[in-house]
Amino acid sequence: MWIFYAPFVTYWWWNSLKSNSLFYFCKVNPGIKFGGFTEYSKFDILKQISPEFVPKTDFISNKTDFKNLWEFPFVVKPDIGERGVNVEVIHSVNDWINYPSQENLIIQEFIDFPFEFGVFYAKMPNENSGEILSITGKEFLQLESDGILTLRNFIAENTRAFFRKDYLLKKFENELDIVHPKGTKILLEPVGNHNRGTMFYDASDLISEKLTQKINEISEGIDRFYYGRFDVKAKSIEDLKNGKFIILEINGANSEATHIYDPKYSLIQAYKEARRHLDIQFQIARNQPKNYSDKEFIQIILKRIF
Repeated sequence: MWIFYAPFVTYWWWNSLKSNSLFYFCKVNPGIKFGGFTEYSKFDILKQISPEFVPKTDFISNKTDFKNLWEFPFVVKPDIGERGVNVEVIHSVNDWINYPSQENLIIQEFIDFPFEFGVFYAKMPNENSGEILSITGKEFLQLESDGILTLRNFIAENTRAFFRKDYLLKKFENELDIVHPKGTKILLEPVGNHNRGTMFYDASDLISEKLTQKINEISEGIDRFYYGRFDVKAKSIEDLKNGKFIILEINGANSEATHIYDPKYSLIQAYKEARRHLDIQFQIARNQPKNYSDKEFIQIILKRIF
C-alpha cells in the first residue's frame, strides 16, 4: 500500500505549502482527534450515532473487566486500530482467552448480514449536505467446494489467503483434509479487510438519493465530521440503496478509497481516483481550525514507525 502512495509525497508537500500546514489532513474532521488520521477512538464516534444504525457495542478498558461474555459469536477489536489488525469474531470462551489485545477494546454484536460495503463520504463545512464519493463492495475469502479440492489445498493455492496461511491452517486444522460436497461454501475470513483476503470491487453504481440522504443525516449527528468512510453491512443491495444498513465503524482522515483495488482498475485509473478523494480532503481541511499539537502528532508517528 505504501509503495502505491509514494508518488503522492510531492503532492503532500505542495498541499502543505498551500495550506501552511504539514499535517493539514488532521484538520479535516475537527471533532475527532487528529481528524481521524491516527490515535482516535472509534467508540467515541459510534456513541454519537442513533442506536438503530449500530450494533450493540460496548467499550472495556481492560480485557479482564469483561467477565460476563456476550452470546457467541461477537466481535472484538481495538478501539484505536486500523486495517483489520486484531479484529476477531469470538465463537467460544477459548477464542476469547486467546485474543491477544488486553486494553481499550470494543466489544460488538456480530452482524450476520451477507453484504458489506465501505461508503466514502465528504461534505464541505459551509454546505448543508455532503455527497458519497464512492462505494467499495467486499467479497470475503471463502471456499466454494468443487467436490475435489481440500481446504488445505485451497489455502495453499489461493493467493488471497497468502498472508493468512498459518492462521487459517490452525483455525481449520480439523477440517483441512475433508472434501466437502460440491457447492458447499465455507467462509474462511468473516472480517472484510484486504489483508484478510477480502477482494474489493467498485460498487459506486449503488449510490442513490436515499442512501446519500441517510448518510447525511447520520453525519450531521457526529461532531464536526466532514470526511471519511462508513464501513457498513446490509441485508441486501436494495436495502443499502434505500438507506437501510448497520454501521460497524467510521474511519476519518486515514480513510482509503478502497474501490481502487477493484481488479478491473488500471493503475492510472486507481491513481486518478485516489487523487480525486485526496483533493477533496485538502479542500475541506485547508481552512479548518487546528486543534492538535504538531509535536504530539510527530511523536506518535515516530513511535509507530520505530
